Amino acid sequence: MKFETIELISDKQNSLALIIFNRPERLNAFSYQLVGEVCGALEQISNDKAIKCAILTGKGKNFSVGGDINEFGSAEDPVEFMSKMASKLHEGIHALRDLEIPTIAAVNGACFGAALGYICACDLRMCTDSAKFGTAFTGIGLSTDSSTSFYLPKIVGLSLASEMIYLNRVLNSEEALNFGLVSSIFSSNEKFLEEIKLIGSQLSHGPIKAFKNVKILLNECYTNDLTVHLLKEAEKIKECAGTLDFKEGISAFLEKRKAIFKGK
Repeated sequence: MKFETIELISDKQNSLALIIFNRPERLNAFSYQLVGEVCGALEQISNDKAIKCAILTGKGKNFSVGGDINEFGSAEDPVEFMSKMASKLHEGIHALRDLEIPTIAAVNGACFGAALGYICACDLRMCTDSAKFGTAFTGIGLSTDSSTSFYLPKIVGLSLASEMIYLNRVLNSEEALNFGLVSSIFSSNEKFLEEIKLIGSQLSHGPIKAFKNVKILLNECYTNDLTVHLLKEAEKIKECAGTLDFKEGISAFLEKRKAIFKGK
């Protein structure tokens, strides 16, 4: 698939894939084309067994300001266009959550609307000190979309999520850290992505089969009751106990050395 509004970079040495929103002149706004290309990139990543971690970030000084308002405004049939756009956005959210590998949102600058939903669907979120976060939907007369009303309350709590949605409260990087929306803040410079890639490399050299099972369990943690979830935990930990990575982890612990996982 040829990409025009994103970049897909494969770092085979570190088993990483980077999806970079590439519309800096439009503050990386999500056009229908961009979202479609993100879906295509996620499909390629899911089919590449050499990739063990995926990173999402934006070109230039912004992650993404969310949906492309100009594209919304020029639609001949707003209802038909928004239905099509929401469907494609949801395809990307499902693709992110269905990836068997860890995902990191590297938020450089503004992150609003659908882009906020996309980072909430990632496993880890880290940002620069210049990052800002907001929902933006009700500000243009729309209800929330792209998982913001699903994941955001679970991450920051219902009260703050409601304030961000109803009153369009914007969080700066420190607030995002304090409320648990991100786990780390880095300086806004050219080294930010390199720092995130180091973390991604650490994940890509981890126990990938265990990560896969963890992701399944976390995906279901709000829908299973306790009995069902404990049964699922028992099933998944039994699977991991049969892996070479588990044997290596035990050996490394007993030998007081760092484990060298192979993802097997």
